Amino acid sequence: MRLPRRARARTGLLGTVFLTATLALLLPTTSVVSATSYGYGNDVSWTNGVVLCDFAASMPEVAVSQLSLSGTGLTVSLLSLSEVSPSDHVVASADLSGLSWTVANRSTDEAFDLAYLVHAPLVTGSGSPTVVGSTNVTLQFVLPAYEGSPQGPTDAVNVVLTVANWTWQATGDHLAVSFGAAPAFPSVEHLSATSTPGWLLSSSSNSSGAILERVGANSSATVTSGAASPSVVGANATLAISSPEWATVGVSFGAFSGTITSLTYAARIGVVLPATVAGVPLSELAAAGVAGVAVSLVVALATRRIRRKPSKLIYVTEEEKP
Repeated sequence: MRLPRRARARTGLLGTVFLTATLALLLPTTSVVSATSYGYGNDVSWTNGVVLCDFAASMPEVAVSQLSLSGTGLTVSLLSLSEVSPSDHVVASADLSGLSWTVANRSTDEAFDLAYLVHAPLVTGSGSPTVVGSTNVTLQFVLPAYEGSPQGPTDAVNVVLTVANWTWQATGDHLAVSFGAAPAFPSVEHLSATSTPGWLLSSSSNSSGAILERVGANSSATVTSGAASPSVVGANATLAISSPEWATVGVSFGAFSGTITSLTYAARIGVVLPATVAGVPLSELAAAGVAGVAVSLVVALATRRIRRKPSKLIYVTEEEKP
C-alpha cells in the first residue's frame, strides 16, 4: 500500500533527522594546527601525533605544545653556560652571543632528534671580556617517535646538553647552565612553579587554569675524563620566575676536579594531555555528549510536530472508500 504524500513527507523528515544525527556524531571534534604556527619563519617542525615541536632556525630554541591545541605552547632556550669556583664565583663563561650554530638532523626510527652545535669562546670579566679558552656545545631536542620508544614517552621532549673540551681555569671548579622559558602566547598562558614530583615549572591556561606544558630537570649528569669510564655527578636545579611571562631554570653540577672532557645532561619539556576514558579524551566525550543532546532535541521536536495531528494513516482506509 502506498503512503499518502503527507505521510511520506513526515517519514522523509525523520530519515533526514537521523542521517544528520549520525553524521554529527561521526565528525571529528579536534583540530590540527599547522607546522609553522609559531612563526619562526622556517619549516623545521616535527610532531609524533601527540606533541608539536617548532624550532628556531639560527639558535637552540624550541616551542612545544599539544598537537591538538592551536595557539598554545612553551618556548625553551639555552641562556648561559659558565665555570663556577667552589665559592660560587663565575670564573669563565661561554660567549654564546652572535654565534652561528650548526643544525643537524640526527633522527632515527626511534625518535626525532634536532641538534644545535657550536664552538664557543670562553671569556672572563665584563665590559671588555678576555678570551681564556673555548668549548664545544651541543643541544639536542629529542622527541620520541612512538609509544614504547626507548627514548621515553611520546608526551615529552628531551633536552640534552653536551659540553666537551672545556678549557678549565682551575681544579675544583664546576659547570652551571641556565635555560630560559616563556609562553609562546603570553596572552593565552602564564608561568608558575609546580609541586608535581619531577617537574619545576608549569605553563597554564589563563582562561581555565589547566596546566598545558611543564619543564622538568634531572638530578644527575654523566661526565667522562680521558679514557676513564663515564661517571655520574649530581645536578641541582633551581627555578627563578621573573614574571608570568618569563622564568629561568638554572642547573649547577656537582664539584669535580676540573679535568673532565665532557658532560651530558638532560632536562625535559612535557605536555599535559587531557584525562581520558577508555583512551578517549574527556573533551571529545563531552563534545560528543553535547552533540548527542542536540540530536535528541532535534528528534524530539520533529516527533512532537508529527504527533500534533492524527496521522493520515489512521484514516487512509476510510478516505479511499467511494
